[in-house]
Amino acid sequence: MMRLCKGLYRKKISFAFMNLKPIINSTVAGTSSMTLFSYLVSEKKEENFREPLVLADLISRLSPKMRKSDAAVDGWALHYIAGFGFSSLYHKLWKSGKVKPGILSGSLLGAASGLAGILVWKGVFKLHPNPPAKDLKKYFGHLMLAHVVFGAFAGMAYKSKVEEKKFIQESK
Repeated sequence: MMRLCKGLYRKKISFAFMNLKPIINSTVAGTSSMTLFSYLVSEKKEENFREPLVLADLISRLSPKMRKSDAAVDGWALHYIAGFGFSSLYHKLWKSGKVKPGILSGSLLGAASGLAGILVWKGVFKLHPNPPAKDLKKYFGHLMLAHVVFGAFAGMAYKSKVEEKKFIQESK
């Protein structure tokens, strides 16, 4: 009996992970591409558009005793958690069949996410007791483009995972 329960539990976990795979792939591809884009633009413009580092700065200003390295880890974690949240919303839409996953739909969803992200960042900067000095107009303009990059790469990764899954099922 115990062996049967363990087997069913493993299958349930395996099934849950299989359902998460396209979301995880689109999260990693989208968030990593967005971050690379932000790092490249930051270098070119000589400004800090690096979302994980801006988050780390905000966190360390809230907790001055926190080590910078811990704030950096938290900033990166929050950045990828946000990416997972957006990818999960995209997944629901793509899975419904109303919109096909890909670069175009991902870019459009990224633009919508950019607007949502800007609203969140505006709130964060407004509510934070000691926000870093930043040209918010430039930062928000960059965030919009960065989210389009996120969406495009999230869409490509999701589509490739879905097509891979179909190929495997057809091969059986």
